[in-house]
Amino acid sequence: MNNIQYKAIAAPYTDRQLFNAKFSRDGKLLIAGSYQGDLRRFDLTEDEPTELTPFGNHHGWVQAFALHPTENLLISGDSWGKLQAHDYTQENPLPLWSLEDAHDGWIRSVAFSNTGEWFATCGMDQIVRIFQTKNGKLRSELQGHNADVYHVLIHPHDDSIVSADALGNVIHWDMKKNRPKRQFDASETFLAHRLQDVGGVQCMTWSPDGTTLLAGGTRPKNGATVQGIPILIGFSWETTERVFLKELGATSDCYCEDVAYHPQGFLMAVTSGTPGTGKLQFLDSQNLDTAEPLFLLSNLSNCHSLDVHPDGEMIAVTTTVRGSNGNGRKVDADGNYIGNTSPIQLLTPDSPMK
Repeated sequence: MNNIQYKAIAAPYTDRQLFNAKFSRDGKLLIAGSYQGDLRRFDLTEDEPTELTPFGNHHGWVQAFALHPTENLLISGDSWGKLQAHDYTQENPLPLWSLEDAHDGWIRSVAFSNTGEWFATCGMDQIVRIFQTKNGKLRSELQGHNADVYHVLIHPHDDSIVSADALGNVIHWDMKKNRPKRQFDASETFLAHRLQDVGGVQCMTWSPDGTTLLAGGTRPKNGATVQGIPILIGFSWETTERVFLKELGATSDCYCEDVAYHPQGFLMAVTSGTPGTGKLQFLDSQNLDTAEPLFLLSNLSNCHSLDVHPDGEMIAVTTTVRGSNGNGRKVDADGNYIGNTSPIQLLTPDSPMK
């Protein structure tokens, strides 16, 4: 597991970064949302990844999207609150349907039900909404958060909905009454400060057996900078009690941006720190108290997401190139704006993982 090589896909130039790359169900495509308002596709069937025609007529950043569990369907949301549905395998995908005002502002997360008949979204308007997949019709909305909602997650066994916000509040929803049913306390990821509020739950996932809910974020140092220790908190799904808290680095490593289980059972996490640093690590899910990770790649730029190929033999990590910070204030020799560019790191083992 320590013999891992990685190479970068040459990301197409955009005036914003790529984000949240995911493999298609058959593993032939890699899709990433763009801060340029579209989705980028890479064909992985050849020796070198090949870019296909981008798609999606969004107004703003496409940070949130999800792939249907059984169909070639993708739902994407942007920073202006627009939702779209596409068949991502078409040569030039056109919207199957589109909702201009699905949320008031930034859509931060999209998640499908297990059958794919409906999906959930959340965003900066503090609301979780449920939509019909086939036509985008609103089924219900869930109100109970008092801050921006960063992530929504569906339980793999019974379609229970969980959402997490900027204050570290994690809510399990009662879908019959459209109100909170239980809460999980991840408030350690939030710090209120006179200069700025920082933190919140950035990512969530389930253990493979569905008995543990994992929430990732930061333990903020102060409200003046983004410094903090990236942490991962595990909760018992049955009791809501905390079962572990794992630190994933030092103060300069800041945020746990994404977390997922590999098909072989170990836990993967990526962090985004300062100045412009990112890390990928594999953790022993059966012994999270172990001080050293099973594998650590520490020479990445800021990491934003990770996904594992269906065959388990490739991992995709979206990163931001060093030197292209934030709003990208740099300009080239001609005075043109230079924004963030984002190579997608493809990690493959030296030999097949067994």
